[in-house]
Amino acid sequence: MGHSLGGYIAAEVAIGNKEMIEKLVLIDSSGMLEGPTPLLQQYLNAAMESDPILRYKKVQRVLEDLYADRSRLLPVAVDIFIGTIGQQGAKHAFELAFNNSTTTQIEPEGFKQIEDIPCFIIWGEKDNLIPIKYYDMFRQKLPKAKYEKIADAGHAPFVEKTALLHEKLLTFLMQEDQP
Repeated sequence: MGHSLGGYIAAEVAIGNKEMIEKLVLIDSSGMLEGPTPLLQQYLNAAMESDPILRYKKVQRVLEDLYADRSRLLPVAVDIFIGTIGQQGAKHAFELAFNNSTTTQIEPEGFKQIEDIPCFIIWGEKDNLIPIKYYDMFRQKLPKAKYEKIADAGHAPFVEKTALLHEKLLTFLMQEDQP
C-alpha cells in the first residue's frame, strides 16, 4: 500500500517484484506527476525550513491545505511531522522521495506489468496536493483496477474519513480474486 510520494515507490516495487505482490492499494498517489504541484512544492519548502518557528507555521499551513476542511487538522499532526522531519536523515529522505516522485513517471510498460494485479486506487475528491486529474490518469493506465473517490476528503482520506476508508480497504483486501 502506498500513499502520495510513497505511492510511486509502492507501484515501482510492484512493477519490479510482481511475483511478490498479491494486491496493490494506492491512495492519492504520485507516479503520474509531470512536476511538483504548487502545494507539493510548499510542502517541501516547509519541511526544509531551518527556522523552527517559521517551519512550524509553514508545515501547519501546508497540512491545513491538504485537508478538504482545514479545521480537521489536529495540532498533534504538525508536532508529529516536525518531530519526524527533525530526525537524522529525514530531510534528506523526504527530499529524495520528493525529487524522485515529481520528476519520474511510471512508464507505460510498467503499467502493463501490473495490470493483472488486483489494484485499488483511492483518491480524496478535494486533494490539493495531487489533484483529482491524476486519479483520472490512473484510470486510463490501469482500467482493470478498482477506483474510489472519497467525497469531502482531501489528500488524507485515511485521516479525514478513517472509518469509511477502513471499510473500503477491508472489503477490497478480503475479496477473493477472480481468475
